[in-house]
Amino acid sequence: MQLFTLSITDLTSFESVPHEEWAEKEDLLEIGNRFARAMLAANPNFRHRGMCVAIYDETGIAVSVMPLDTLQ
Repeated sequence: MQLFTLSITDLTSFESVPHEEWAEKEDLLEIGNRFARAMLAANPNFRHRGMCVAIYDETGIAVSVMPLDTLQ
C-alpha cells in the first residue's frame, strides 16, 4: 500500500485542502470517484467549473488527474 494525497484543483490557482489515503495504485479510480462524490456533495459550486481530482503519490508527483464533472 502507498500513501496518496487527493485534492480538487483547477490546475492553475485553486487547490482544496488535501486528503490523504492509503491505497493500492490499481484502486485510484475508485478512490478518486468516492472523493469526487464527497467533495461535490459538500461543495456543489465545484460543478461545471473545470475542476479536477488530482492524486499525488508520496513524493508529490501527480499520478492521476481526472475531470471532476465526469466522475459524478
